[in-house]
Amino acid sequence: MEYDELRPASGMEETGAEFEDKPERRGHGGLLCLLVSLLLIGAGAALFYRDMGRDLRHGFYRCSSGRMLEIPAAPDADQIQETAYGIEKIAQDHPQISQYMMLIPSAGYIQQRFLPEGMAIRDQAADLASVRDDMPADLTWIDLADLFSGHEGEKLYYATDPHLTGWGSRYAARAAMKAMEADMPEGRDACYLLSNTFEGKLAEDDTLLHRFWEPQAERVEIYVPENEAPYYRVDAATGKWSASLYDASKAEGTEPLKTFFGGERPLTEIYTAAVNGKTLLVVGDSMADTIVPAFVSSFEKVIFVHPSLCGTKMEKLIKKYEPTEILYVYGANSFMTDRALLHTLGR
Repeated sequence: MEYDELRPASGMEETGAEFEDKPERRGHGGLLCLLVSLLLIGAGAALFYRDMGRDLRHGFYRCSSGRMLEIPAAPDADQIQETAYGIEKIAQDHPQISQYMMLIPSAGYIQQRFLPEGMAIRDQAADLASVRDDMPADLTWIDLADLFSGHEGEKLYYATDPHLTGWGSRYAARAAMKAMEADMPEGRDACYLLSNTFEGKLAEDDTLLHRFWEPQAERVEIYVPENEAPYYRVDAATGKWSASLYDASKAEGTEPLKTFFGGERPLTEIYTAAVNGKTLLVVGDSMADTIVPAFVSSFEKVIFVHPSLCGTKMEKLIKKYEPTEILYVYGANSFMTDRALLHTLGR
């Protein structure tokens, strides 16, 4: 083919008719981009609107104020019965050990005043009473539902997290020590600030708009007796020991609750200067993390195990540490569905 055959036909030079329709093509492209942009904006607006309307999700209710409350969950009757059998077996095999149970009520039950009028939730007090009736008669029940209900106007729970605040943990710890007739340190408790930028794990499940424009910031505080007994702790998984129950490096991070023990540990041993021959074995979930530190002045040894992280059976723990008391500390919802505890109990 000759070169001339590839040239534009007459009247279609490079500056001529072939390029006269390009502005029109660009106009169609711009219109298409505009339509796509409008569709994306509409879809985004619909997503925000739908997201704003989901008040109850994943077991938590988001109130109009931005507060997120854990809603009472339905108990697993079979799991509770199995747990009761396991605890009864320990009582039969080790009658010298006193056993106690303290379940933390859900914020949604204690602080119902934040829920919209007419919203129906489970009567968790009735559920807890049923659990209590299922437990062995020789297990001592520590009732926090009535205690917390009497102080529901106080900041017992974080607004953006299901865990107890330092103040709520203080109430729970004192109730446990009273039930166990444990020695309590003399003098007042000093308050220390760990963080004032805590947003809580529940903030991760908040609405898109709230995450961007209305971040919650809360204070994480601890209460420590002025006359607290000296102690040290050992992380049984690593063998590392520390002269503190707290990891200061976590205080200003995104998860300041990990300041307690440096985060959830499978098994922690705490050895104290208290001289009374008492060893407390605490079996619990993350709710217990902020409560256990209050026990160091009341027992010679405090052994803290997370069944969800530790596979050691209760019989082995009892044989090794010879506890005088066993305290089960759980959030009510997690206790009623926790299968890991059954494994620890040997069920």
